[in-house]
Amino acid sequence: MNGAFPVRGLRGLALAMVTACLGLGSGSALAAWTASGQFLYADRVFDETGFTGAEPPLPVRLADVEVVDANLSGKNAVLATGATDLQGNYEVFVADNKLRDVYVRVITTSDETSDLNIDVHTSSSGKPVYYAGATPTAQNHVPSTDVQFGAAVLGIGQGGEAFNIYDQMLQGTNYLALLNGARPEATKHLSTIWAPTNGVTGSVYDAGARAIILRDSAGYDDTVVLHEMGHYAVHEYSLSHSPGGSHTFSQCNLDIRLAFDEGFATFWGNSVRRAAGMPLSNIYLRSNGAPGPGNIVRLADLETDNLYFCRGAAGEVNVFTFLWDMVDGPTTPDSTPGIDDAMDSLSVPDADIWAIMTGPLLTTTNNSLEDFWDSWFLNPPEAGTLSPMIDLSAELGIDFVEDEWEVNDVYTQAAPIVVNAPPIHASFFRDPDMDGAGALDVDSFSFQASAGSDYTIETLALIGGADTDLRLWDSDGATLLAVHHDRSSSDKSSRIDWTAPRTDQFYAEVSRGIASVGEYGSYDLRILNNSFVDVDEDGYDTISDCNDNDPDVNPGAMEICDGIDQDCDGVIDNGFDMDLDGYTTCQGDCDDDNPSVNPGASEVPGNGVDDDCDGSIDGGIPVDVVSILKAVWSSAQGWLIVEATSTGQPDAVLTLDGFGIMDFDAVKERYVYAAPESGKPSYVTVTSSHLGSATAVVRNPSGGSGGGEGGEDGRSACNESAETGATTKCGDLEPKQ
Repeated sequence: MNGAFPVRGLRGLALAMVTACLGLGSGSALAAWTASGQFLYADRVFDETGFTGAEPPLPVRLADVEVVDANLSGKNAVLATGATDLQGNYEVFVADNKLRDVYVRVITTSDETSDLNIDVHTSSSGKPVYYAGATPTAQNHVPSTDVQFGAAVLGIGQGGEAFNIYDQMLQGTNYLALLNGARPEATKHLSTIWAPTNGVTGSVYDAGARAIILRDSAGYDDTVVLHEMGHYAVHEYSLSHSPGGSHTFSQCNLDIRLAFDEGFATFWGNSVRRAAGMPLSNIYLRSNGAPGPGNIVRLADLETDNLYFCRGAAGEVNVFTFLWDMVDGPTTPDSTPGIDDAMDSLSVPDADIWAIMTGPLLTTTNNSLEDFWDSWFLNPPEAGTLSPMIDLSAELGIDFVEDEWEVNDVYTQAAPIVVNAPPIHASFFRDPDMDGAGALDVDSFSFQASAGSDYTIETLALIGGADTDLRLWDSDGATLLAVHHDRSSSDKSSRIDWTAPRTDQFYAEVSRGIASVGEYGSYDLRILNNSFVDVDEDGYDTISDCNDNDPDVNPGAMEICDGIDQDCDGVIDNGFDMDLDGYTTCQGDCDDDNPSVNPGASEVPGNGVDDDCDGSIDGGIPVDVVSILKAVWSSAQGWLIVEATSTGQPDAVLTLDGFGIMDFDAVKERYVYAAPESGKPSYVTVTSSHLGSATAVVRNPSGGSGGGEGGEDGRSACNESAETGATTKCGDLEPKQ
């Protein structure tokens, strides 16, 4: 009687056994003996590569055990019942008076464990058929003799799958006991329906039947079983508003309710493994069920998403990653034991997450990560979590924080937006009382338009379930010129095409769509002048750009000493002849702070100065000629950038006095110093190891009105593009390595 086989209708067998014993014939003397042994099942170990090939035996824990007469069938065959312990051991007392052939079987039911209410059976139709694994048969057993049946291992394909599923369910009920103080009661009995030939290709949780319907090939997909058990936990103790539907990890723009429901279920399932101290508790695996190593169908690392790269709260991956980062810490048994993510300083108790799920979220109407976030801060189980939670959300592009344009709720507070600039990023999130919980948000932006020009005003790149309504207002902020809701039923972004009636300031207003199920999310906004011509695509049209064929030349560029007017102010190399002696630093002026020193000056004997910048002091001591090409201070970045050349390069070592040695860039054939400094110096001196030197005044980058770049605050085209996420070439500015 080795192996596993189905057993039909086992409920109530303990009572049947007792009845059979009481009905023994008159004069029969009952003997007592004990059946003992151990049941194990073959496990399949997995990691980030799928199944590893290791298949260690694990105990069949807290499963029902029956002592059976091999020559009888049905209820009459069961002589006694019991259960395995946490090591898979059993010890069952048997009262009997007959010589029999007996064996012991373990069943995927939990009747003999009073606070455990789970089972695994084969089909959802008819009477349940459970799985059983059996010991060898003891022949002609004398009823007064104890039998130690030894260890029986249920192998893969011989019942191991069913008992693996059973053990995952046991782990899940243990986690619920940790959260609730007790395992689920009998009214919440959970079944898993599984068979290798049921024809089921996708696992689901059936709340009406209170049953997990498991895919045929999922017998060893532990995290899939626990994911579906996560749905069970939500349905029994919390609330789901998920509309259902297809979903997978790579879908980043799901209904936010579906994303939260699925993401939480994965988080809950892997938290079962984490709470049990199981290794690699951060790994979710769906396999194809095939034997041997590998066999991955879908994998996720809850600690660090390095596969799907979704942004916002409308992807289930971001939901479970965010929740996981809230609770995990350096001691979590994951892929990096002893280490946590640098941006993750949180490690809140599981009970705090569960308190939100079983408390505030029972009263919301569209449960999503938005509701979880707000409930966390309106009913704070942990103080001091706002800043680290913002850090976690920012890492995932979840914009539950005010954007840089706030406060811009009405047109009198409108944030200016530059026409034809790269899109700006904004969020639908206001936190006026700064408690962390959000509020409804409307965003207003102002822009300048020219009479007769055609404009496109549009929202793009919606994330986190955002749904935009777009309105265009006249210069009075009260006259509505145009409105647009959705581009299509599947595209909730908005677009207005419009011709400006006059040259004036107008307002674009962005709000959440009226039919939106959420309140937050984020979007990009841009305004295009379709009459705008920009050949070199540097953000400046042909009118304001003095060389529209060179993207490095425009009113927002920084001037470089090279004989070209980069900033289009009509002056070549302005700022590089600070002593006004007619020679720039790139024309060989070796001291641009002294008008008596330049290539046209006469050498003065005996003064220890290279007056004519020919590389020799007093006409006799050869030195190299140092020329400063650039000396600028970027106030927006707090960086000092200096570039210079030497006639002794590349052998000469140039030092920026007071700051450090400059790096030689062999490609650009110049020395470069670019680094953050605490303040702007008035001038800089570059000294060479070949005795030459040069001095230049440090200037701010030139401003410009075209394209809205630059300005008196020192913000350059580089700074603006960095904020908007676009790629803009910013002169030759590079960080010092």
